[in-house]
Amino acid sequence: MIKMKYIFICLMLLTATLSSFAQSPGYMEWVDRSAEYIDKNQLDSAATALYNAMSLEPANENNPVLLLNLGILQRQLGHYDDAYISFTASLTSNPIPDIVLHNRASLLVFLGRFDEAMEDYNAIIADFPHDNEAFYRRGLLHLENHDRTKAEADFKRSEEIDPDNMYTKLSKALIYKLDDKWEEAANVYTYIIENDPDPDIIFYLNRAECYVNTNQMFKAFADLRSLGDSQRNNPYFYFLRGRVRLEQFDKTAAKADFEKAKELGYDSTIVDEWLKKTK
Repeated sequence: MIKMKYIFICLMLLTATLSSFAQSPGYMEWVDRSAEYIDKNQLDSAATALYNAMSLEPANENNPVLLLNLGILQRQLGHYDDAYISFTASLTSNPIPDIVLHNRASLLVFLGRFDEAMEDYNAIIADFPHDNEAFYRRGLLHLENHDRTKAEADFKRSEEIDPDNMYTKLSKALIYKLDDKWEEAANVYTYIIENDPDPDIIFYLNRAECYVNTNQMFKAFADLRSLGDSQRNNPYFYFLRGRVRLEQFDKTAAKADFEKAKELGYDSTIVDEWLKKTK
């Protein structure tokens, strides 16, 4: 998931740059309005404001940064084709091409366009050979292609670059899970959660998975509960919670969760086996 704080960072940098060049009030006003709309979570209006700014000055050298932010907004709004177009257009003369490529690759992965995403991560690594996240993300794609050897090579390179990097640690956790070393994986996620001032909530879901597979259901339930409504469209969340509830002898609630997981697209063969346990 692309965090909204990236938009704020880019816009603040852009505002500072534009102020120094004393750009026309119309252009700056639209940029400022976009930031205000984002603060109010009015993403449609924020996107329109960015579009208006670029329409006023199509040749403005800062437009590639605006296009990046527009693409992020469009993805948040579910306008995936438009987001792809914005990210691609943003690459021209962009001062932060690695961030653009990361955003476009992430979108392509979300859309299931794995070969194209691989090309973007290859491009990042070619120009930014110390980008830990790119090695981690490319490693995930290698695993998607059932090539664990290449995945582990990328994870190893990430560790060589920076053994303390978060993506290096996530690589280790993933290998632990693949090898059914769930306790070791849980320890990695705990370390990340405790040492990151603003940990991604997905780490709690991953740790809950580890707790479920080590039969620590009380801890798993605590992590799942901490996610609130953030995973309401995630079938795996319901599958994990169903397993926890089943262990808590609440077969009715477990059945409801398993059925919700199935409804949202989780593997029906797997879910059906667990549904049998709720009878």
